[in-house]
Amino acid sequence: MPKALLVELGTEEMPARVVEGLARQFAQSLNQRLNTAQLLTAEAGTPTVHFTPRRLLCLQAGVLEVQPTSEEQVLGPPRRVAFGADGKPSPQGKGFAAKNNVAAEDLFTVTTPKGEYVALRRKVGGGKAEALLAAIIPEAFGDLELPRSMRWEGELRFIRPLRWLVGLWGETCIGFRLGELEAGTTSWGHRSLGAGSFAVKAAEEFPARWRENFVITDPAERRAAIATAASKLLPAGLRLRVDAGLEDTLVNLTEYPDAILGSYSPAYLDSLPPEVLVTVMRDHQKYFAVEDERGRLAPHFVAVINQQGDPKGYIRHGNERVLRARFSDAQFFFDADRRSSLGERLPMLEQVTFQAKLGSYRDKSRRMRALATWLAELWKQAGLEADVATAANAAEMAKCDLTTDMVKEFPELQGIMGGHYALASGQTAAVAEAIADQYAWEAPPRSLEGAAVSLADKLDTIAGMFAIGEAPTGSADPFGLRRQANGVVRTLIERELPLSLAAACEQALQGYHRELPATTRAELAGFLRERLSFYLREVAGFAYDVVAAVLAVDADQPLEGLRRCAALASAPETAAVAAVIKRAGNIVRKEGWTAARVDEALLAAPAEQALHQAVAALPSDAPYADELAAISQLAAPLQRFFNEVRVNDENADIRANRLSLLAWTVARLSRLADFGELAGGAPGRG
Repeated sequence: MPKALLVELGTEEMPARVVEGLARQFAQSLNQRLNTAQLLTAEAGTPTVHFTPRRLLCLQAGVLEVQPTSEEQVLGPPRRVAFGADGKPSPQGKGFAAKNNVAAEDLFTVTTPKGEYVALRRKVGGGKAEALLAAIIPEAFGDLELPRSMRWEGELRFIRPLRWLVGLWGETCIGFRLGELEAGTTSWGHRSLGAGSFAVKAAEEFPARWRENFVITDPAERRAAIATAASKLLPAGLRLRVDAGLEDTLVNLTEYPDAILGSYSPAYLDSLPPEVLVTVMRDHQKYFAVEDERGRLAPHFVAVINQQGDPKGYIRHGNERVLRARFSDAQFFFDADRRSSLGERLPMLEQVTFQAKLGSYRDKSRRMRALATWLAELWKQAGLEADVATAANAAEMAKCDLTTDMVKEFPELQGIMGGHYALASGQTAAVAEAIADQYAWEAPPRSLEGAAVSLADKLDTIAGMFAIGEAPTGSADPFGLRRQANGVVRTLIERELPLSLAAACEQALQGYHRELPATTRAELAGFLRERLSFYLREVAGFAYDVVAAVLAVDADQPLEGLRRCAALASAPETAAVAAVIKRAGNIVRKEGWTAARVDEALLAAPAEQALHQAVAALPSDAPYADELAAISQLAAPLQRFFNEVRVNDENADIRANRLSLLAWTVARLSRLADFGELAGGAPGRG
C-alpha cells in the first residue's frame, strides 16, 4: 500500500535569501528520482514543500512499497565468442551470464543486422522502498546547487551545519545517512518556545507535531501570521508600507512569527528625508515602516519577532533604543554632508575609483555629462521637450553623493541623497529629480532629463567594460552589465524614447577615446540584442517566435522593436502569408540570389505581373498595423505565383528576373519582421 514519505533536514540558521530555493530544489530532485525509480503512484502528484531558517521539509505522497517488475532483453557478445566450437558456453559467455545473475544455460541466440548475438532475459524492478529510499534521499541532497557552501564532517558540503535528520515512510523510519548523521524519528522545536526535541511516529503527523512545538513550517501560514499580528497593532488610519522583499525576508527568518509596534520621535519626520528613515528601518533593522492613508510616514515601526509576544515590552524598548541610535547617526551624517554644496564635491570624485582601467568617478562624471547632453539634444531635435542644460548639470553631479558620509554609511541611498543634497545646494528641482532617478531599477525615470542621466550612466559603464574586455560570460557578470542593459531597454521602451543602441554605444565609446575591434563590437551588439529579447519576452510577454522574427530584421531601436512585436502579435492573419513568404525565402537563399532590379518587360505571366503590382502597392510609411494588414493580402498573389509560374525557366533572363522578383518581394516583406522565424499558426503573445 502506498505511503507518504517525509524528509526533514535540520540545520543551523540559514540565510533568508537561500532557504526557499534550497527547499524547492531538494523536493524537485527527490520527486524526479522517485519517479525514475518507479516508486510513485500515478496519483502521487508533486511534493509539499515547507521550510524555515532551521529546516527543509518535503512530504511526498504515494510512495510504493515495492517497485513494479518487468522483464528486459539484454544483448551480449557475438554467438561465435560466447560459445566454443563444441557448442558449450565459453568463458566470455559464462562471464556475461554471471554478470547478469543468470545461468549460462539460459542464454539464447538472436539475429541482428550485424549477425548472431547471444542474449538473456532478466527481471528488473522489484526493489523494496525502504532500501531504495535510503539511497535516493542522499542522492537528491547531493544534487543541490549551493550558492555558497562549507565542508562539514568530511566531504559533506552544505550552506550551514546539519544538526538532525528525519526520514519517515509512513510509520517506517528510513535511516538514510548524510556524513556522520543518520536519519531518525526525532525533530527539534522552536529554539526558545518549544520543548526541545520531539518524537514523530509517522509521516502523517506532519505538520501538526511541529506546530505543537511552536514551528510553523508553511511559509504561507507564517506570512499570514505576520500580516494578522501587524494589523492588530496598528492604530486606526495607519498601515504598513508595502514591502514585498522585506516580507519575504522576514518569513524566511522566523519559525513562529509575531509582531511588535514601536515608535520614534516625530521630529525625525521633519529633519530627515523619508527615504533615509525607511532605509534605516528596512535595510538595517528589518522593520516595516508605517504610513497614513495618504502615504506619509508615521512615527512608528513594526518589528517581526521570532517569539510569542512581548508582554513586558523589553523587546520593544530594545528595538526603539537601537533605532533611535541609528536615526541619530543618520541625522549627524545629513547635517555634516550639507556643509558642502554638491558642486564643491566634484573634485573629491578624483579620489573615488570607478574602475582601475577606466579611471575615477570624476572621469566618469565628465563622460556622463557629454553623453547626457548628446541624448537630450537628440530628443529635442525629435520634438521632445528635453532641457539640455538640466540633463548636463545633473549628469555631471550625479555621482557626487558617493563622497558623502550618508551614502558611505547607507549605500542603498546612492542617487536619492544626491537629489536631496542638490536641492540643499540651490539646484533646481528638475536637476535634483534627474539625479535622484539615475539608477531607476524598479521604474523608469520621471523626466526626460532623468532618463538622459540614467542612460548616460548605464551606457558609459557597458561601453567601458566591453572596451577593456570585461564582458559578462554565461556564468559570471561581476559588474552587473545585464542589469545595466535591462535598465537601458526598460527606460527606452517605457518612456517611449527613440534611440539607436549602436549610435549610443559609439557615442559612449568616444568618451573613452577607444575603438572597439569588430569582434567586440559584434559581441556588444549581440549582448544588447539579447537583453532586448529578454524584455520583449519576459516583461512585455510576446511569444518567442514573434520576438525572434522582429529582432532578426532590426534590434537597434528598442521602442520600435516593441511596436513591431505588438503589431505582429495582434495580426493573426499574417500566419497565412508567412508560409508562402518562407517558401519564397527558401528559394532565394538556395539560389544565393539577392534583391536586384526587376525588369517589368520580362514579366510575361499574369501571376508574376499580379505579384509585382501587389508588392509595389505596399505602403512604405504607414503604421505597422496598416502595413501588416496590407502584407497579409499578399498570400493569394504569392500562392498564385507558385501555382502558375515556373521560376527555373529555360530562358536564363526570365529565370533571373523571376528570382529577382522573389528576392525583392522577400526583402520588401521583411522590413517589419523575418516571417521565416514564425512558428506554425498565428503569432501572438507567449
